[in-house]
Amino acid sequence: MKPEVSIIMPVYNVEPYLGTCLDALRRQTYANIEILCIDDASTDGSPEILAEAARHDARIKIIRHSANRGLSAARNTGINTAAAPWILFVDSDDLVSERICERTLAATQSTGADVVFFAHTAFQDGEPLPPEPPAAEAQPADRRALLRRPAFAWTKLIRTELLRTKDIKFPDGLCFEDVPVHWRLALESSRPVFLDEALVWYRQRAGSITYRTDWSRADGIIIHDQLGVWLERSGEWPEYGDFFLLEQLRNFATTYAFFSIFNPRHLPRLTHEAKQRITPRQWQLALSSPEFFGWMRDYVLTRCRPIHIAWSWRLVRPFFQHSARHFLRLAFHAVRRLFRFKP
Repeated sequence: MKPEVSIIMPVYNVEPYLGTCLDALRRQTYANIEILCIDDASTDGSPEILAEAARHDARIKIIRHSANRGLSAARNTGINTAAAPWILFVDSDDLVSERICERTLAATQSTGADVVFFAHTAFQDGEPLPPEPPAAEAQPADRRALLRRPAFAWTKLIRTELLRTKDIKFPDGLCFEDVPVHWRLALESSRPVFLDEALVWYRQRAGSITYRTDWSRADGIIIHDQLGVWLERSGEWPEYGDFFLLEQLRNFATTYAFFSIFNPRHLPRLTHEAKQRITPRQWQLALSSPEFFGWMRDYVLTRCRPIHIAWSWRLVRPFFQHSARHFLRLAFHAVRRLFRFKP
């Protein structure tokens, strides 16, 4: 029998977590599924765990990459392979509700949606799992509200035909690869709905991509470059251009905040990249938009002013506020280094 949901799960060196994740998928209350495990050339015991699970459950299909190609490539392999009319992405170090397929499929049947966006909850590795969420009713989704939600690929049930006909793929070799896919699904789906149930339990653990501190943490800059090009080519720019420009500014600011704590040596490069991209329209939004305020606005106005933008009195207060915060950050790093290198 043809499966109704293809669950796409990239796997790379997640031996401590893989078995538990597979168990949750195999216990789904809706059983007509296939579980596509894309082994991205794991070097730990993950392949053996997959093989053992597949021996006990014919719904598990293993696809192996001969070399490590990254999360985007693994997900794209799954999209190309999926046999079901619906696709659900799962990360192999997270956990999901045993009702995730049942609840999201029910939402498509009651609403006619081609994408079901749903909630998630986070937990620290080693802590007790969050409880199963109470049932909710799927509601028609406001597209701008969806764009403000976290962009994780694993918070959506997606019609396979939508991904394939629109050629929606994850960009290879970049972090934050979920962002352009999230935007395209929010804007190109014909009837998106939101289901306010936390059906995924997002494990916070050291060593995951989320905790990288090298320059790849700034991949959001390139991701937003690509997203801006798509908005223009797709004709969505007149309606969502200003919204996008503010999101790009927020990306500069949040990346700055991360590096200022975890890797300050990247800050000059980050500021240079921001200055190269900020347009006169974006600068005007930074100055006057009520949706862009606080420390993010202070950082952009103080550090990211392009050379073609003149200094003005409106920059005085943001300058002093940002400088005070920057001084506190420098003091924090000095204290941290003192304790780190203390004999």
